[in-house]
Amino acid sequence: MSIGSVEKALKILEFIISRKNGTRIQDIADHLNMSSPAVYKHLETMVQAGYIFKEPHTHRYLPSYKIVELGSIILRNVQVREVAHPFLVDLMERTGMTIHFAIRSGYEGVYIDKIESAHTIPTVSRIGMKMRLYSTGFGKAILAFLSDKELDDYFANVKLEKQTENTIVSVNALRKELSIIRQQGYAVDNQENEPGIMCIGAPVFDYTANVIGGISVTGAAGAFSKQTLSIVANEVIKTAREISKRLGANV
Repeated sequence: MSIGSVEKALKILEFIISRKNGTRIQDIADHLNMSSPAVYKHLETMVQAGYIFKEPHTHRYLPSYKIVELGSIILRNVQVREVAHPFLVDLMERTGMTIHFAIRSGYEGVYIDKIESAHTIPTVSRIGMKMRLYSTGFGKAILAFLSDKELDDYFANVKLEKQTENTIVSVNALRKELSIIRQQGYAVDNQENEPGIMCIGAPVFDYTANVIGGISVTGAAGAFSKQTLSIVANEVIKTAREISKRLGANV
């Protein structure tokens, strides 16, 4: 079932994009068989959201570069996934565990790839799903390599809440752990996001040397002995570096 107002707004946006020099309210109303006041309400909403703008001299509405920016993000994520995928498959085969790749999106991470192993327990994660950064292996790996300004902004806008008994909800304690992660190159989610599940994560960088995401190996907590953890951590770091290199990072 479609929502009429949303459908009309999308049709208006598509019409504006299709017009090389923009368009006026009456042109839109005539083309879509709508009243001018109804068109105006949709236009004002889209202007406030930043998707279109009104040219002050001609009173024509034109698409903004926000649309281009969103398209670029989609293309980048698709390209990053294509670059990373074979390395993730290889990592899964070497570790026998489930592999995740997540891209940072604001104050969260978004899974863009998941390679499941037949030898590990199933997880609720799925491609496109958003996840917390502070309680996940890939997420803490991302946070550890943010700039001081970005990290301060993160803590100012994100409330640390208990997901399990092991979740770190003290900003000071988490900052200390992030410092350790930065030194050792990998993060451990020790049942901090989901009971019985442990993850080892490492950061992925792009050609600008900025951290854009993280990969992680996920398995049952009981499968990670001290020796296994060390072996898996080295594999995760190596894979994250290979992906980063393919994305132009000097790591």
